[in-house]
Amino acid sequence: MGFWSRRRCVLLLAGWLLSACALFGWSEKGHRIAAKAAQQQLSQKSKQRMAYLLGQDVELPDVATWADQIIQERPETEAWHSITIPPGARGIDFGRDCPLGECLTVKVRDCVGIVRLSIRPKAEIVDAFRMLVSLAADMHQPMLNGYPPSHARDDSIVVLDGVEMPLFNAWESGLIDRLGSEEEVLERVIEKIASADTWAWTQGTFKAWTWETHRIATDQVYPSISNPAGKTVLAADDLDKASEVIVEQLAKSAVRLAHILEIVWP
Repeated sequence: MGFWSRRRCVLLLAGWLLSACALFGWSEKGHRIAAKAAQQQLSQKSKQRMAYLLGQDVELPDVATWADQIIQERPETEAWHSITIPPGARGIDFGRDCPLGECLTVKVRDCVGIVRLSIRPKAEIVDAFRMLVSLAADMHQPMLNGYPPSHARDDSIVVLDGVEMPLFNAWESGLIDRLGSEEEVLERVIEKIASADTWAWTQGTFKAWTWETHRIATDQVYPSISNPAGKTVLAADDLDKASEVIVEQLAKSAVRLAHILEIVWP
């Protein structure tokens, strides 16, 4: 079983059994929220270029989950959704963390290049654009930017509002679901964007944004597991803090995706 499959295909305790390969970086709900928020941040120029590429009636939420949906038919794309960085690292070293170029951060860069140059067949450019929309969100999911499997605690069981689930599931969907409906969470994300220094969010590189997300995993997510061998009950304060992180990460992914498209179509 490949690394990405290992992180997503896990057994739950208490009689829960997840279907093989059923989980993604963010849930469908999370991807759509990030894409909807990004759509609101797009310039008119980017909207026009996207309409030319995808069609007049297509918006970012319409392609937000495409990259997850094609994993079974295109298994070579599994590794593109994540990157792992070993404990003690002081930064990302692509020679160590992505030696074959088959990782999240590098593929975001590759997709930007394909869409920007526009010299490949249109079908390949469309695929690169749809992949970019998904991976830009995954770049902000802490569990996809964490430790390698031998050090990660993705399978550790947490109790979230009385429900048991692996840590990965909590950050993939559980924390988003407890915030309310898609529109309710979107409203919180938009409010976060409105109150933030979004210019500062757009500064830096894909590598720097990946490292930022990695530090959330190492400094906030993994330390929340107090009992790796058993169950960790997440207290109200922990859930509130995690929810704030989720909202900010979705907001950052939206702002940065819109910014990326400004770079793609200067």
